[in-house]
Amino acid sequence: MIWLGKPGPWVRIPVSPFIRIGRCALCDQSWHKELFCSQSNPSMNKKIAGIVWRLVIYGGILLFVVSFVPFLVYISPKRTVTETSPAAYRLEYEDVILHTKDNMTLAAWFIPNKASDQALIVCHGYPMDKGDIFMVTTFLAKQYNLLYFDFRAMGKSAGRISTSGWKEREDVLAAAAFLKTKGFQHIGAFGFSAGAAAVLMANSPDITCIVSDSSYAALNDILRIMFRISGPFQDMVTAMAKIYARIFLRMNTDDVAPVKYISGMRIPILLIHCAQDTVIPAEEAKKLHEANPRTRLWLIPAGDHGESSYANAYEDTVIGFFNTCFGK
Repeated sequence: MIWLGKPGPWVRIPVSPFIRIGRCALCDQSWHKELFCSQSNPSMNKKIAGIVWRLVIYGGILLFVVSFVPFLVYISPKRTVTETSPAAYRLEYEDVILHTKDNMTLAAWFIPNKASDQALIVCHGYPMDKGDIFMVTTFLAKQYNLLYFDFRAMGKSAGRISTSGWKEREDVLAAAAFLKTKGFQHIGAFGFSAGAAAVLMANSPDITCIVSDSSYAALNDILRIMFRISGPFQDMVTAMAKIYARIFLRMNTDDVAPVKYISGMRIPILLIHCAQDTVIPAEEAKKLHEANPRTRLWLIPAGDHGESSYANAYEDTVIGFFNTCFGK
């Protein structure tokens, strides 16, 4: 280490013992020798500068491609339209359109139950549609009026961008508003995965009880899991995704956190999660429960993401919870 510099603040930098520093005969500066002077070999300096700039530009392009493509694929998922309908289960239903406050139109099914004055909003997960969740929740039609809908950018609904539950909060509120126009005063909600997260973050005053199946506690907790397909670039893609979300979606991923909402909720909430979930770890459900100990937590010992309904007591537990909430 040696001291270099002109009179004034000195800077301590490491210098190889094989390089002798002295006064330059070309530009009369005392901090370098002719070998490092810009006047000694202009063509070589230009070549070096060109290489450096190419590395910067190509590296930036590579970073953008490697990080932005997974982000784009995630926010614009391929649409899934499940080939089923309530008619296939001999259930009467209406095709309806929901309108959100931010001008999205959502495709929905309303399944009436004339013997009940209670209604449930049923929300599917990412990146599926209402038909997908319908097939595992048909048992709810025995006791309640049901409203299924496709989240924005999914199924048959409008929109091109999915936000993992953030803007989908408006979709849940639109569903609750629709049921209110139908005259329902007792409204509950069932959500799976990102659909459950949207229900919790919607925090609708019209929803009086919630079953949350496999929700995340905070989006930042699972972003890294989402982008594990990026291999060695996983951490970089995750970090860049947060930046892209701010720029293109005007969304701070720190705010996409049901755990911040559930802590202040006073309605009955049942949290269901498979202990072996590899998509959204069971730790997420535990965080939600810790944030609001008044919630009920049911950890199913076996099963991965989306397999909670295989549990023997699943249907009885869900119906029993809603019946208790509605005073049946």
